[in-house]
Amino acid sequence: MKTVAIILLEQFADWEAALLAPALQQFAGYTVCYVSTDRNPKTSMGNLRVQPDLTLDEPLPDAAALILIGATQSWRDLSDENRLKIAKLAHAFKQQGRIVGGICDGAYFLADNGLLNDCRHTANSLSEIADLPGYTNRQAYVETKREAVRDGSVITANAMAFADFAIQILSALGDVSEDLIAQCREMWQ
Repeated sequence: MKTVAIILLEQFADWEAALLAPALQQFAGYTVCYVSTDRNPKTSMGNLRVQPDLTLDEPLPDAAALILIGATQSWRDLSDENRLKIAKLAHAFKQQGRIVGGICDGAYFLADNGLLNDCRHTANSLSEIADLPGYTNRQAYVETKREAVRDGSVITANAMAFADFAIQILSALGDVSEDLIAQCREMWQ
């Protein structure tokens, strides 16, 4: 079973996974697994409720990608324990060459935890991440409006680049048909 894990926190930005998740689940042959800090339903900014499939303490299936979706303040307010669990998971994915994607505050979290220090990347803004203690790579920051930045297996985007973020994830997986990616690009951009 091919799986992509999406980490959702309370008040997640529902639009940031709104294109990617159905494309994966319905057309690309992947199962989308939602992971969170606990099993309680997470409510999006748009009042969409999602029941997580797994918690951070449960074994994650052998996922091809780990996606961190933005959320109102939740990434910045994580307990130290949960922050360390997610950072450890993201570092493991990156070291294994599996995809790590961060959009909006998901990218902020990656920057804050040293995951963007050796690759080109973007975020909501450079000023938002520039002074984070774990971030040391200003020179590789890419200013974009509606484009995601992909460097190897790391994909980042600002909150409004969700369409290109989804396309870059689909492309990076390596086994999604070019026809499907082209159709998505045509519909979404």
